Amino acid sequence: MKKVINGSSIEFWNEEKNEKVMYIDYSTDECAWYFHDSSEITITKDMELFGLLENIMRQQYRFNNDELLLNYKDNNKLVWYSDCYYNPDDEWSINNVSCLTINYLNGTFILKCIKPLNDIFGKIDCPNIIVFSPLGNGKYAKNINSGLTLQDDIVMMVYQELLKKEKSKKLSM
Repeated sequence: MKKVINGSSIEFWNEEKNEKVMYIDYSTDECAWYFHDSSEITITKDMELFGLLENIMRQQYRFNNDELLLNYKDNNKLVWYSDCYYNPDDEWSINNVSCLTINYLNGTFILKCIKPLNDIFGKIDCPNIIVFSPLGNGKYAKNINSGLTLQDDIVMMVYQELLKKEKSKKLSM
């Protein structure tokens, strides 16, 4: 996968097919991770994103267990439902919430983003978006060790690290 920085957007391209697979953007107050479709994306050790996901997976989080859509994380799996409003009494509203799954399997990370409503309508090629609302603006997802949140960690440990490697400031006189 090829990484391209386009303003505040970090794009990942399938070089063989010359198509955008996913991108991460942080505009205003939310970090959004866009997926071209619901296909699995394999992240191998030779990819820049691998070490950043590895760092996220080393963290331990406490989630709110009172919600209908339960986020989950262990050493090898993260399940994250997008930070967004949904009506817990409305099946269509519940099925409209995108879910990101990150699995560590056989030395690779497998990313998959789905929205159940797309499956109901048979729209498997639809884009899906996962939102992370940092600074305490999203769902309860506390990092047990740092006191920050999963949303903060995604911004700092993934998004900002990907940007940092591309930006280097040079002083001129």
